[in-house]
Amino acid sequence: MSILKGIIMGNHSAFECVRSAPIFVGLDDETIQKLTTISTHQEQFAAGSTIYTAGSEVDRLLVVDRGRIKIYRLDENGQEQILYFLDEHAVDSEAALFTDATHQNFAETVEDSLVCSIRKSDFQDLLGKTPSLAVSIINAFGNRLTDLENRSARYGTLTAHDRLAQYLEDAAGQIGSRYFKLPLSKRDLANWLSITPETLSRQFAKLIQEELIEMSGRMIRLL
Repeated sequence: MSILKGIIMGNHSAFECVRSAPIFVGLDDETIQKLTTISTHQEQFAAGSTIYTAGSEVDRLLVVDRGRIKIYRLDENGQEQILYFLDEHAVDSEAALFTDATHQNFAETVEDSLVCSIRKSDFQDLLGKTPSLAVSIINAFGNRLTDLENRSARYGTLTAHDRLAQYLEDAAGQIGSRYFKLPLSKRDLANWLSITPETLSRQFAKLIQEELIEMSGRMIRLL
């Protein structure tokens, strides 16, 4: 039995997968269909699998169909520094479509995942025939930069207590519920918030004491 049985629901549509990726939003159906014909779909990766490593060739664009992937780098002491996460329909390694480069970071699945991809050589052949693709990708680059800048502005000046509280509010907004399962392990969350696991535990305890949250394992209720 596949380890990914729990996340596979219904038939996968290659067309819808490509169309739902933010980087391709706004493209006409004919162009999406062309992208679909050059794409690979639903490669299976178990939780904890490495998708790519620092120093490896950047040779394909990735689209997360199901699951979650963390992008991180290692500091001089070999400690992980999480840069961002890829959730369903997120796109990564856009540079693969245009340049000969190597990955500067690592990509690892946080949970069982299905990943779709488009290789550079196939994309460049299509790009020569479909210039509107270039405009869409430039816009996606701008959105990614804006997201990173907003995160830095939102969390950078906050205390550990307020950083955690803000993260929980943001997570609740994204999930659409005040009661939810913490999307990250506590280790990854501490890394994401740039605090130690011990500090994270203390701040969770403080939020509970202040009656701002209820918590059972990774289940969180914002009060």
